[in-house]
Amino acid sequence: MLIHIIFYFWMMLNIILFIYASLEIILMIYALFSEKKNSKSELSIYPKVTIQLPVYNEKFVVERLIDSVVKIEYPIDSLEIQILDDSTDETSEIITTKVIQYIKLGFNIKHIRRENRVGFKAGALDFAMPISEGQFIAIFDADFIPDPLFLKNTIPHFNNPKIGVVQTRWTHINEKFSFITRAQAIMLNTHFSIEHLGRTSSGAFINFNGTAGVWRKRCIEDAGGWQADTLTEDLDLSFRAQIKGWKFKYLFDTESPAELPITLDAYKTQQFRWSKGAAECVRKNTKLLWSSKSTFWSKLMGTAHLVNSSIFIIVFILILTSPIVFWLSKQGLIHYGNSNIITYISLFITVSIAVMFFTGHLIVAKNKWREILFFLPNFYMFLTMSISISLYMVIGVIEGSHPQLKNEFIVSVLFLSCNSCSLVIMLTSSSRVG
Repeated sequence: MLIHIIFYFWMMLNIILFIYASLEIILMIYALFSEKKNSKSELSIYPKVTIQLPVYNEKFVVERLIDSVVKIEYPIDSLEIQILDDSTDETSEIITTKVIQYIKLGFNIKHIRRENRVGFKAGALDFAMPISEGQFIAIFDADFIPDPLFLKNTIPHFNNPKIGVVQTRWTHINEKFSFITRAQAIMLNTHFSIEHLGRTSSGAFINFNGTAGVWRKRCIEDAGGWQADTLTEDLDLSFRAQIKGWKFKYLFDTESPAELPITLDAYKTQQFRWSKGAAECVRKNTKLLWSSKSTFWSKLMGTAHLVNSSIFIIVFILILTSPIVFWLSKQGLIHYGNSNIITYISLFITVSIAVMFFTGHLIVAKNKWREILFFLPNFYMFLTMSISISLYMVIGVIEGSHPQLKNEFIVSVLFLSCNSCSLVIMLTSSSRVG
């Protein structure tokens, strides 16, 4: 009985992964045939724009960030810069010095600090909203270096009154630093060149990526403002805004350079946060999405988008259970029926993922032939990293889905699951010998 439960559960997970891979392939097809160049228009008037820079203990990069923001080509009297500083180290002193320097040069730049760091980044953004002067809010994290033409490329798209957000494509200034940064680049390039392009061109929801984008202030207010009940406040507000009927514009050809985390620990922390936050957004927004007036396609793809991080749970479980299923099959304890179907499903999933990442990375590559040659080792490193941190991502998803569960409890359950898999093999092996 237990053996058959394991088998059918394993089959169900494979089918779910097959459906997910199929949806990703659909997005890839849309992305390949989408228009990657956006029409550009000149601004006749320059609306007031507030650039918000949320920072926390960024002493090594904050000066570079401020210096790059003031170089953005936009009328100085139509620009406000807010540095939302929650730092507890010498970052605040660096900011103070830079603010004084640029105030003397005529910039409308403000150093904003809170008495307490409630709500982290979402709390800082929400705190600054009532005192922001701009009709539009541009946001940059500390590891970004905004292009001087950023506002001239993004603001004209708001001539369409339905546009609530304009998001630009991230690029990576330290992509070639190590195998760790190369592997991250593969993941992010696929997100921005396949998923964002595919979702945009197919009419599905996309998300503001937390930085390197511009919000219409009225859109933020209409959608309920920044809320700190999830770790991914950007994804949360994006869905609430689009459910309200606001449209998002993605500019593939407008690049926003940034630094990638250079250590595995930093990458692991980032992915844990994103996984947990996405799971929190699933709890918060799925029901809201399906009760909205959005199209069925938007609801379907929006749900797939929200549960994206949960795929790691499926992958993790399949990693644990697949050896058991194959071993049980070899022992003659279970039968696939038509084994070719299982083979084709597994092959489709594997090939689809590889093709999607290869295509996504190649779309943005400047030297196509070089990237083709180096893709396989970089992709192998990406898969290795993903598997190595999958446990942390699984913990993040479970914590986000069930906030009442503690980290230690989740780890214990996963540890017992691993041991249970080994026990199943031992017991069935003993029964066969007996």
